[in-house]
Amino acid sequence: MSQPVDLLLITWNRRDYVEKTLSNLLVDPSDFRLYCWDNASEDGTADLIASINDPRVVKRHFNKENVNQYEPCIWFFETATSDVIGKVDDDILLPAGWTERIAPMIRKEPQFGMLGCWIFMPEDWNESLAQKNIVELAGERVFRCVMIQGQSFLARKDYLLRYQNQAKNGLPVNRVTMSLDGLVSGYPVPLLYAHNMDDPRSPMNVKTKSGRLGSDSALSARALKFESAEAFGQWIAADALHRQTVPFDKQIQWARLKRDKTMMGRIKRKLWTLLFNPKIKL
Repeated sequence: MSQPVDLLLITWNRRDYVEKTLSNLLVDPSDFRLYCWDNASEDGTADLIASINDPRVVKRHFNKENVNQYEPCIWFFETATSDVIGKVDDDILLPAGWTERIAPMIRKEPQFGMLGCWIFMPEDWNESLAQKNIVELAGERVFRCVMIQGQSFLARKDYLLRYQNQAKNGLPVNRVTMSLDGLVSGYPVPLLYAHNMDDPRSPMNVKTKSGRLGSDSALSARALKFESAEAFGQWIAADALHRQTVPFDKQIQWARLKRDKTMMGRIKRKLWTLLFNPKIKL
């Protein structure tokens, strides 16, 4: 019998979201182990983590300062004991049984890289449009992407260790290299729908009323310097559309071009931009 998967939850000053995320996660009867890392929260989030009464919570680390994602992720990659591990974000409502759907796929087929839940809105998905990027591997259909988000995924532990990088603010895993090496990452089809509360289009989004984004906004919003909730929501929708519209081989070509630092590489990128106008960073 396979061992339960290990999951990492990183929290920081988002009690309103974390309370909903944990309640939703722990009502799932699936067998998993949860590792919690709190980044010096001051809004009661740490107290909430400390109060969890569920045997699936196996480790809780309360850091004295906010160290973003790199340190907790590496701690988890090295500490987790399962062969299949993953990460969930503190603002994502996950579908029941998602780990039991994905973990067997990863264990069955070593060519799978990172597989996760669709954290865009359901209306962002058009299977007819996405068909060009849906592949079948080991009897499983997957909507393939060069990289998937770190909000809700599973992967082999040894792959996450092998492909770790030095990214300080985001998930420290070189997901593009995974795809360039031939691993298949993406979303199992039919999709597993997760709800991203930090998407400004969500009725649970705490920023929707003010319309402004601040220091406690989503990591991707801060990294891309979005100031308005509306602009961030439009970017998320465009990202989903881009993944479905651009053929996977074109996405891979662009990823290779981005790594070419030569003069010829810069010329090719300019030509590519004129021809295909890739608006979403892969």
